[in-house]
Amino acid sequence: MEEINRDRRRDITIMKDNFFKKAAVFAAALLILSSSAVAACAWNSGDEIARLKKEVPSLETFGDNSAVIWLRNNESRMLADGSMENRRYTIIMMGEQVPEDWKTLRYPVPAEGSLVVEEAAWYNPMTGMKEGSLPVTEEKLAGGSAVSVISVPDDTVGRAVVIVVKENRANRYGVDETVNMAGSLPIWEQNVSVELPEGMEIFWTGRDMKEPLITKQNNVQRYSWQVMNQLPWHGEGFVTNERPMLSFSSKKGVLHSLRIIREMAASMPSLPLPVSMKGDSARAGAKLIEWVSAPERTLVGYPENWVRAADQIPAEGPWTPWEQTLLLNKWLASQGWTVSLWLEGKMPLDETTPASTTLFAYPVLELKPREGAKSSYFKAGLPFTFDRVPSSIAGTELYGLKDDEYVTKRLPAGSSSDNRLALLWRLKLDDQGKAEGKLDVTVTGGWSDIFSGNEVPSLNKIGTFLLAKINFAIPGMDITPTAVEPLPTGYKLSFDVRCVPGIIHGGSMLLRLPGGIPLRVSEMIGREKKYTLRFPFIIDQKVRMSMPRGFRMLQTPPLKQLGTGTKAVLKESITHWPKKAELLADSTWVVKSREIDGTLAQVLREELAASLRWPVLDLPFRK
Repeated sequence: MEEINRDRRRDITIMKDNFFKKAAVFAAALLILSSSAVAACAWNSGDEIARLKKEVPSLETFGDNSAVIWLRNNESRMLADGSMENRRYTIIMMGEQVPEDWKTLRYPVPAEGSLVVEEAAWYNPMTGMKEGSLPVTEEKLAGGSAVSVISVPDDTVGRAVVIVVKENRANRYGVDETVNMAGSLPIWEQNVSVELPEGMEIFWTGRDMKEPLITKQNNVQRYSWQVMNQLPWHGEGFVTNERPMLSFSSKKGVLHSLRIIREMAASMPSLPLPVSMKGDSARAGAKLIEWVSAPERTLVGYPENWVRAADQIPAEGPWTPWEQTLLLNKWLASQGWTVSLWLEGKMPLDETTPASTTLFAYPVLELKPREGAKSSYFKAGLPFTFDRVPSSIAGTELYGLKDDEYVTKRLPAGSSSDNRLALLWRLKLDDQGKAEGKLDVTVTGGWSDIFSGNEVPSLNKIGTFLLAKINFAIPGMDITPTAVEPLPTGYKLSFDVRCVPGIIHGGSMLLRLPGGIPLRVSEMIGREKKYTLRFPFIIDQKVRMSMPRGFRMLQTPPLKQLGTGTKAVLKESITHWPKKAELLADSTWVVKSREIDGTLAQVLREELAASLRWPVLDLPFRK
């Protein structure tokens, strides 16, 4: 602790010295910069809408999207006191409905700074005239932070909505930001600019970003990026889909940002333990982890890396996910656990990338309850299990500090058995082709993450939940939820099922094989080059059907045995026992690798086609 405090005092002294030196050198430039900021804000919403009306293609051009962002500008500049000002301009053209995630917009006020909604209105896109203002309210989030809330009513349908927000962040010297360049809607034009005194350096990195245009005028240096016609980004799916982004900072290097995180972790308050840690340390620590991570002690509505000042963090929550992690880091270490703090990066980081803490997605704790124990990993929001890496971070590269130097660690990728999706049908078919029985769906590991964000769905919602995640090929199937059973890394869902899989005519029957395929796996279709799966996986489908007596199967459909000898194997089997009047059908798809090259990609395409065909197989029977 003394070493941390000594490093912290040294860094603060250096930061203050640099600040006053640079402040003297750039005082004149900063005054000019402040003046240019006023000029740069000569924004006219009507003029911009008139320009964009001529340039942007019709909404139909953008596919099934209910709206399109015509323009998004992000302007950052360094002010005379060394702090950062950020202005965000957005013009969104609404179609026939307001997108669900745009009906209520929340802008948290920075912990040390201010936020002002300068404009929130809607305009007639044909005339460029303002027609109404959007309601803006101020609220307090659970946890005490202020937030400006903008409501977007249905009156804005067919109109151009304009939102301008100005944010000031204090206690900084320079600029520091990470901008997500893609979201749920297509973006026609977006511009990012950074202004700071000439002579100051800026360090930047980006994904799917070109070199900036650099201009200099009146001792002010301006960096500008432009991206046109950006496709939507709907989050990580079955196949890794990295989000386009841009990050910049006046400071350089992952080491610098890791030191800031270390200071943040050290500054967490020394709160009394909230639960008893008596007895076995491993069991007591697991109890503490479960208590801290409970939904009722988790704050929502905050930016992902939000950490309040130490005197604002309550002893018994609720906390943001970062606060939960940093508190556990301190609590478990105080109880004799070996705890290492790691950070998950949003993109590869090194000594040349911007020193922005916004480039870290989440903190991750590597935990050992006692010396010699196997490492376990904790990430807020994910189920914690000893000796196991959570599926959503398996294979991830982490960043940390050792002897005041940065180090990296790549987590194990995990095994396919950690990520199992299993469908078990137990049905009884009558002589009219109707069937009823049970369906059990087991979801573990990465499947739980993709299906429900690792939350266990409630019993009254799992019917619609299942139909939204898995495509069943039997029309008119009726499912009634009967049970939800939480599992260590997922859950099991149970249903009563009624369906009509058989078509009977005279002494003949055509039987549709029950089955389903998760919708997200179709993301592999058409991928010719190398790609990365979120996780290795198993999809296991079993049908156990009691049939009316007297029928025999005329012909077994061609069954697939694909990928033998590779890291992706699909096996199918169908057995009919006429004497027992039973049908057994199994399809098991095991993919053992996340990294897919050209050869394995071809195997996966064939196996995906076979899996898509499984729920629509028709089996001929006759008496």
